[in-house]
Amino acid sequence: MVGEASRFPALGRTFYERGPGRTIAALAIAFERLGARDVLHLDNPALAAAHFNWLIMSAPLNEAMLLGSDELPAPADLKRHTDNAVRVFLAAYRNN
Repeated sequence: MVGEASRFPALGRTFYERGPGRTIAALAIAFERLGARDVLHLDNPALAAAHFNWLIMSAPLNEAMLLGSDELPAPADLKRHTDNAVRVFLAAYRNN
């Protein structure tokens, strides 16, 4: 998709809306609720959701795209990456 989005913008938009855009929208709703309960401190739930999404997805996605790997990382590696991403997110957004 990344390589063809400029040639097929409607396809790229549909892919985004049904994939990452949908996930980010759902996360934004959840984060907004957590903000209302004073669990998270955020001015922009959609931005926080995008940050969280890409903290979780960035390294595995880059490795798959740039290294051409069809293999998922080992479960222990995914857990370590995800745990670290959550720690970074909470350091930025947890309500103290």
